[in-house]
Amino acid sequence: MEDTDFIFKEWSDPVVTEYMRDEEPLATREQAAEFLRPYQQPETIPHSKWWGIERKEDPHLIGTCGYFHWNQPHHRAEIGYDLCPLSWGRGLMPEALQALLRYGFKSMDLNRIEAMTHTENQRSQRVLTKLGFQREGLLRELHYRDGLYNDQYQYSLLRREWQA
Repeated sequence: MEDTDFIFKEWSDPVVTEYMRDEEPLATREQAAEFLRPYQQPETIPHSKWWGIERKEDPHLIGTCGYFHWNQPHHRAEIGYDLCPLSWGRGLMPEALQALLRYGFKSMDLNRIEAMTHTENQRSQRVLTKLGFQREGLLRELHYRDGLYNDQYQYSLLRREWQA
């Protein structure tokens, strides 16, 4: 719960949340605390795992990443991630996601890791491509936000394609 202030600051920033598909930007600190509450008892959310991202030289959060929609019988899960704008363009997200992929393939026994990006989110698309993800297709008008339907690209990375 000590990360509540960071989550509120990060997920209330319209620049950070511009392409988040499921939620509107947070409006209150209480919403951030509500997001974090289930992670205090991980057994209550067996289909999700989420971590904070810190730089090695500075133990302050600069982003988050994790898995959701974890389908254990089919050995697949979807990733999500965010990074504060001051840390963009420094190669930090690919480094953090490499650790996330390693954990998924080795500790979670995943065979397939999925990601979706808004069609206009070129930064995220570059990160996924750099990590070896393949774009599989376009999911038309998949999400509704701010009065608009938006398209998403579906990406995946298979264990046999992964470069550890």
